[in-house]
Amino acid sequence: MKTIDKKNMLKERITALEIQQTEELRILKLEFHSLAEKLNPLYLIKNTFKNLTADPEIKSNLLDSAISMTSQFIAGNTFLNRFQTPIKNIIGNVFKTILNKISPTSPRIS
Repeated sequence: MKTIDKKNMLKERITALEIQQTEELRILKLEFHSLAEKLNPLYLIKNTFKNLTADPEIKSNLLDSAISMTSQFIAGNTFLNRFQTPIKNIIGNVFKTILNKISPTSPRIS
């Protein structure tokens, strides 16, 4: 009788361990997929940008920089292409000086 009880207890223990192993494997797979998703470059960029824009000071600086870069791009490409070279240089220098005075947070245009 003792051996039959031991065999049954051993089978129950094996079954319990198999169930535990199956559950741990399922949890491990979920954690792996979660980690793989978090290491996705698009997720990293999106998360970094979200963290950067959460701070109001950084958000303000980003907006100022974007406006400054856009105005400088528009001024450099559309406005100055209409003039001849000597006039273009003079007006370009004046316009760049004005842009540098208006947006002091942006890097200086050289």
